[in-house]
Amino acid sequence: MLELRWVLFSLGLLLVAGVYLWSYFLSKKQSKSPSSLKQHDQVVEYSQGSEISSNSSDKENLAVKNEDEISPEKIVTLRFVPKKNEELDLEQIVLALRNAGLQRGKYGIFHYFLDQGADNNEAEFSVANLIEPGSFDLNDIKGNVIPGMTFFMELPGQGDPVARFDRMVSIARHLKQILAAELLDEEGSYWSIQRERYIREEIIEYYHQHKRVFL
Repeated sequence: MLELRWVLFSLGLLLVAGVYLWSYFLSKKQSKSPSSLKQHDQVVEYSQGSEISSNSSDKENLAVKNEDEISPEKIVTLRFVPKKNEELDLEQIVLALRNAGLQRGKYGIFHYFLDQGADNNEAEFSVANLIEPGSFDLNDIKGNVIPGMTFFMELPGQGDPVARFDRMVSIARHLKQILAAELLDEEGSYWSIQRERYIREEIIEYYHQHKRVFL
């Protein structure tokens, strides 16, 4: 009887151990099943996809930022020359420019400011000497002559570009009458109403295309 009890006790221990080992190996097998691996792959794929999407978004944002930092430039010019291949008296020119509201400043050329007293004021347009480097030497102007001047305005800039252009042309026309001069375009052709309208339309188109870069 005692031996039978020991046999039954031993069989019970073996049964418990067998159940435990079976459960352990079954759980291991399930952890390596295709469904688990598939879920893991989906998580990895989503993570990589999110990273790629994030990188693409960052590149697009950087491209937009770089585009915003780029300011497309355009320079509108108008040449002011004497009639009959003569030369312009420098003293008369300086006096006429100052009377028209221009003042000599940066780079030794003349600038027109709509608001003279504003801080960080930007010139609406400028006037340079046709003689390189374009500056006006005021140390000895009596008796000196120059071959002409260039009126120019830079885009983008401060204020309405069309209004700036109209003011530049108006002042150039006024000085033309005072100094007996001629107005030419950037190609050296005589300034005409048609040419003026064409340039004006170019400025309007430029403004609409690059409105975000204007102050």
